Amino acid sequence: MKDERINRNSKKWMQFEPTVVSDAISVAATNTTTAAVTVPIGAYVTKVAILSTVSVANVDIDIGDGDNVDRYMDGVTTLVQYNMILAPNVATGVDGTAGETGARYYAAADTIDVIENTTGSADTAVGSIKVLVWYYVP
Repeated sequence: MKDERINRNSKKWMQFEPTVVSDAISVAATNTTTAAVTVPIGAYVTKVAILSTVSVANVDIDIGDGDNVDRYMDGVTTLVQYNMILAPNVATGVDGTAGETGARYYAAADTIDVIENTTGSADTAVGSIKVLVWYYVP
């Protein structure tokens, strides 16, 4: 029987660099969905983050996939320049009742998507974000 555990000496045990970094995604448009990163079949996504290129306010950004539009992040409203937000948020945890997850296995290929919703106030956001995804395929 093959041992499926990840060897602590392997590069897969502790990976600090993201597996994939998306191209820059504009946050100026509202009600848009952008496929940021393709996740291959059989991948385990362990972390997702967004990195802002400028300070952004008056946005409503969700990060999810084809099954749940806010699986990783729901309602990010303010971003500080060159700041990174990781999912799951350690402070607020993961809301399992809303379908949010800290890590996920993808039995089929999918994409990690950025959804910018319309906010209650005028959307004054300019600039862009990048999506960072950590995953491995055993």
